[in-house]
Amino acid sequence: MKVGSIIVKDLAIAALAVVLWSPIVGLSPFDPDLLRAALAVTSYIAIPAAAIMVNRPLLSLGTDEVEPSHRIDVTARGDEEGRGDELKAALNAQAELPHVGEYAETAARQVDSARRKRHHVVDMLSTGKLTPGSIAWSRFVSGIDEAESQIRKNAALVSSACTSFDGDDYARLYELISTGAFREDNLDDDLQVERLKVYQNTISQIRGIIDNNERLLFELDRFAAEVSMQAMTPSDESSERMLEEMRVLIEEAKRYE
Repeated sequence: MKVGSIIVKDLAIAALAVVLWSPIVGLSPFDPDLLRAALAVTSYIAIPAAAIMVNRPLLSLGTDEVEPSHRIDVTARGDEEGRGDELKAALNAQAELPHVGEYAETAARQVDSARRKRHHVVDMLSTGKLTPGSIAWSRFVSGIDEAESQIRKNAALVSSACTSFDGDDYARLYELISTGAFREDNLDDDLQVERLKVYQNTISQIRGIIDNNERLLFELDRFAAEVSMQAMTPSDESSERMLEEMRVLIEEAKRYE
């Protein structure tokens, strides 16, 4: 309903109220005439109700909920077998995309591998010399959790980059520029070169993210080997050192966020 229409209707309601309640008509609930008294009571209820109905669009303005755009929750990991993992499913669906599909496929593998390695290490910690729930146990588990979470966040960045990557346009530009044919069309040469650079930079960043995830997966493997070989205790300096190295890698991996 337009604001102008609402104003006109408000003025009409106000005019009706003035007429009905003015000394000229003089409707009153105390009128000895029962019909006029009933009309007065009815008008006292009906006129405010009509005003509310007419102004309802203005009263609710800005309160309507906006349907949020769908975003993948990188913390929702599915079950222990990886079933129901939305991030992994999205990456697998992107595996067929031209030029970037292989990176999405690799990121999906990394997500699955990180989940399995995390469960494996936590199981070993829980059956070793550390008491589940203790300060030492929690410190090591939090480090493992943080590594897996960062791998998932990185994989989500890969998924987002793959979604926005126009593989067909990239292939067309690459062909035109590599053969020099772009100089013969009627499009700006410098702009086409810059667009190709943007695509190539995106691919370079995706590769960097994938490489960071591989380093974190390697650290999880090293940590698992340390735990299994030494039946780790809280005083193991090598395990503490490896945990700190893992945290340094995690901080380095955050530069793409």
